[in-house]
Amino acid sequence: MQFKVFSAPWLGNPILRQTIRLLVSVGLCGFVTWITNLQEPGWALITSVIVTQSSITETLSSGRYQLVGTLIGAAASILPITLMLYHWPLWAAFAVAFVPLAVLASWKPGTRMGVVTLMIATLFATPNDPYLTPIERVLSILIGVGVSMLVTYVVLHEQARRDAFRNAAATVRQIVEMLTHARSHEMNWSEIQDLNDSSVASLRKVQTAVEEARREHWRPLEKRDPMLATLPKALRQLQMDALVVTRAVLLAEGQPAQGQDDATNPLSPGLMRAFDWIVTRCEGEAVARTGEEYRVAAGVIAALPDDTAQGDEIMRFVMGVLRTDLKTLIQLLAEDDTKQS
Repeated sequence: MQFKVFSAPWLGNPILRQTIRLLVSVGLCGFVTWITNLQEPGWALITSVIVTQSSITETLSSGRYQLVGTLIGAAASILPITLMLYHWPLWAAFAVAFVPLAVLASWKPGTRMGVVTLMIATLFATPNDPYLTPIERVLSILIGVGVSMLVTYVVLHEQARRDAFRNAAATVRQIVEMLTHARSHEMNWSEIQDLNDSSVASLRKVQTAVEEARREHWRPLEKRDPMLATLPKALRQLQMDALVVTRAVLLAEGQPAQGQDDATNPLSPGLMRAFDWIVTRCEGEAVARTGEEYRVAAGVIAALPDDTAQGDEIMRFVMGVLRTDLKTLIQLLAEDDTKQS
């Protein structure tokens, strides 16, 4: 039942997913502080709100900064607390630790939480036991960070894989658009480069999502999802090939003939079928892990045009490279199936 709920289409909304994560994190953190009878649970709740981000990478980074800064601030607060026990004025004792921490925070912004912890432990110390405040602060941060990490890993953590394949489909669409405009000579090279920048941006999102997926589980991504692990490299190669092909097409003299050999036509039926198959396959993987009947992938590869053209050698070469890398990507997306053919 849990998996059916988590795979519901309405959970594809990133705002809704993050809202659920945040609510679960705060609720679970509140429960932990209640059963541990933490004296100041508010700091743990605040930490859970700050640390729980929309991705595991951001959560790990935020949690690390919170934890490291708190430990530094708690350790530094021991000095002014001790000085005040020896009847030092409050602000003088506070300044002794505050100045070096301010310098450290300016040099390493990730340690700014140390200054906050120092202020809380020194300026709002417990009258009966002044050393209790930094200890409480560290415990609060540990609870907040720990709960946030747990929620980030457990609640709706498969989004990265869907994002990777969704952006992979967008990248391929932009590649086709780039080839289409180059083939019809509707755009100059500068405008084609702008389209290429869009495809590069989508490809970066694929790479970012794959890196996020690497952190979703302890097992290496290459072992649990080799198709996803190899996707950015194969897609990047295809994108680079398409850019070279568009440049070669634009450099060709005159309008391309309608009867041009399929081997040198970037919009031939065989190539377009391959691009459409890749987009459909990626969109399917973006919804749920699916299997592809091997004859479909094998048929797409068989439909790719052969290098039988007698035209421009440059076009023959770049189109040959494009077909090779296109075949590689198709085999990757249906590797288990195409091997059976």
